[in-house]
Amino acid sequence: MDRRIDAAVAFAFVLFGLFMIFEAMTIKQGMMRDPIGPRAAFFVCGGIMAGGGLILIVRSVLAWREAAGNLMPSEGVADEEGYTASARQAFLLIAACFAYMLAFGPLGYILATPLFLVAAMAILGERHWGRAIFIAVLFTAIFYFVFAQVLGVRLPIGPLTGPFRALGWVNL
Repeated sequence: MDRRIDAAVAFAFVLFGLFMIFEAMTIKQGMMRDPIGPRAAFFVCGGIMAGGGLILIVRSVLAWREAAGNLMPSEGVADEEGYTASARQAFLLIAACFAYMLAFGPLGYILATPLFLVAAMAILGERHWGRAIFIAVLFTAIFYFVFAQVLGVRLPIGPLTGPFRALGWVNL
């Protein structure tokens, strides 16, 4: 196996983590300030992604220095038949995360989340569309209820703001 692929994927996570941190800086503070603020979760997630990626890059470089060349012996077990892991799959999932991030504002949580979840399950090999759609819609509904209704977290609703406001489902 080629260690350069590991380093490239780790570098992509570093870039994504840094991008997440820089984008979080553009989030406006609300009218009511709290000690944590709306940016904290994005700073933590971005920091963990960037830090983890840097650790993996350092480990790859140290492994290159130990052994001559960039190839390493195979480890672990072979992929399960019909469910192979690949760099393509990892990069597609990262691209789906970027698409979800870009769609979250204009489409809102209610529309963007099930689309992202169905795409992610398709990338990961879910072959039953009905099951993937059911899980995505159920997950979205439960988490919207818990976060928006029970915990009072403001989630963007996008084009469904009017109907949700009429039903009393938007906490603004």
